[in-house]
Amino acid sequence: MVLEGTIAEYIVKLEPAIYRKYILHNDTSKPMLYIQLKKALYGTTQKALLFWKLLSVTLIEWGLTNNPYYQFVENNMINR
Repeated sequence: MVLEGTIAEYIVKLEPAIYRKYILHNDTSKPMLYIQLKKALYGTTQKALLFWKLLSVTLIEWGLTNNPYYQFVENNMINR
């Protein structure tokens, strides 16, 4: 997996003695850090989005409404 830009810089700041030597720069001088994962990361963002969509649909079925200002907030009126 490749970490680019700010996230690569943050990782190096955590342990510079370990990670500084592994930082590379691409054509635009953006820092890149190649890492090896111990577990699969595939699909985690998609699963989180699918969970939120299912939860959102369920909350709407229960009578809640979408908040016009915050995408991930549902509103419910109780006793006016």
